[in-house]
Amino acid sequence: MPTTPDPTRPDFSDLTNRVYRLCLAMLADRADAEDAAQETLSRAWGRRDAKRPDVSWWTFAAGFALRVCRETRRGRRSRESFDVEQPRGLEHAAREGDGQSRIGGTLHRAIAELPPRQREVVVLRFLMSMSTEQAAETLAVAPGTVKSNLFKAVRSLRDILGSHERTHELLGL
Repeated sequence: MPTTPDPTRPDFSDLTNRVYRLCLAMLADRADAEDAAQETLSRAWGRRDAKRPDVSWWTFAAGFALRVCRETRRGRRSRESFDVEQPRGLEHAAREGDGQSRIGGTLHRAIAELPPRQREVVVLRFLMSMSTEQAAETLAVAPGTVKSNLFKAVRSLRDILGSHERTHELLGL
């Protein structure tokens, strides 16, 4: 007999997969992404009482994931000053072949060049397929801010990649 899902408890299998993919897209390093995903789920579950009923578990956890990824990137920069031989960044993931078929090494490198907020919006909207409203909720900003950052990001990607058509092709627009 099938049971009715409990709306107060997330589908951990799906949520874990989505959080990991988001962390991998933001950090482009499997080990860092695994650690960040685990930390994200731990923080989100620990703060589950703060989750509003109108916010999905995915949107709730994605906000934690972005904060954990920012912390990881800051920590990575300090570690890299001592470990210059260790390749990092989106191009590292492309070399390892992380299986993200939707985006190639060229787009990875272009996204890595974006300012942090623009990079986050591109990842949430295009790679994680969030709506503008979900991305706004995740980033704790107004939907207009997401749209503005997305517009700037696509324009920057166009400049980096060299053409309007190439940018739209790589982003799947």
